[in-house]
Amino acid sequence: MLLSLPVELLERILYECFDTGCKAIRSTCVLLCRLATPIVFETLVVDVDIFPAKFLDRLKAIVLGKGFAQYVRHLRLFTLKLPKGNPNGQFDRILFDKRRARKARRLEKRLVTAVSFMTSLQTVKYLGYDETFLEHVALWDQISYLPYMSMLSVCLYGQSTSINSSFPYLTKLSITGFSYLQSASVLISNSPNLSSLGIYDNGPSSTSSPSTSSIFSQYPKGTFSSIVDLSLCGNLSVYRSDVPILIPHLSQLRSLELSVGFVASEFWTSLKAERISVRRLSLSLSKYEPALFDYLCSYSGLHSLFLRIRTGFGKEGRKGMERVHQIQGEILTCEPPGLQFAPHNIENYHR
Repeated sequence: MLLSLPVELLERILYECFDTGCKAIRSTCVLLCRLATPIVFETLVVDVDIFPAKFLDRLKAIVLGKGFAQYVRHLRLFTLKLPKGNPNGQFDRILFDKRRARKARRLEKRLVTAVSFMTSLQTVKYLGYDETFLEHVALWDQISYLPYMSMLSVCLYGQSTSINSSFPYLTKLSITGFSYLQSASVLISNSPNLSSLGIYDNGPSSTSSPSTSSIFSQYPKGTFSSIVDLSLCGNLSVYRSDVPILIPHLSQLRSLELSVGFVASEFWTSLKAERISVRRLSLSLSKYEPALFDYLCSYSGLHSLFLRIRTGFGKEGRKGMERVHQIQGEILTCEPPGLQFAPHNIENYHR
């Protein structure tokens, strides 16, 4: 029955159980809250833009409630509104910045306290415009050393900044933003057990594509990542100069998604030379690349393939796929079935 209760009622249960003036209501709510806690608090959504004062009280209630925070496994942090205020003069700007900093400190302090009780926390997702939120060192330090903390997702619409904390247990990282590569490299290098990495650059295509070699630029000399699953999407490119830097970090690669502006042929040649056998491929490429098909024919065991060539597939591409099917045989299944080509020249390939 508790599963069918509306969210508003479950939330009301939490607050009524702290009402010491109404014993009957309080005793009922305490009982219901004990039963509903695992359901209510498995995912905690924090939107600091909606009634920030009430939000701070709610965090306090979660901390004071016996055992409430321990059930939180997934934490979602949202700051989707642009900062209010448009100070005109230098003095107004100083006051505006001070008020903003004071609110940020209050928020960080309350969040740090709440997170310290979230001993089952597994995933954190941040979505918002406020880049200073990622600079709350105490908060991210507290999150980073929780024993089950394994997944972090950051989607930042403002100016790029970085989380400088170390995440010893993190295995999956997803970063979305505009020209975020350089600052993201610090977070990547501080996550020694990282096996899954997604970089999504949503910068306009009219701007030059950043170099992907900076992804691993903060690793100490002679040390390399253990990435198994890699996704690079958006306004990115894999240039010829990136290849010697990227390849040593991809020795354990098994799943690869590329939906970028340009991929140098040397990338596929190097994967072939180093005998890196990717099992799952999802590709959206700018043009037909013979080196790709040479690579796909250099090993067996490809489990799934999705391929889109934005300039059209053409006769040579079809011949290349014939070769791939001869090598990979029945093991190869395309996801979705067939191959997707450029919108102006859509063809479906079938054996």
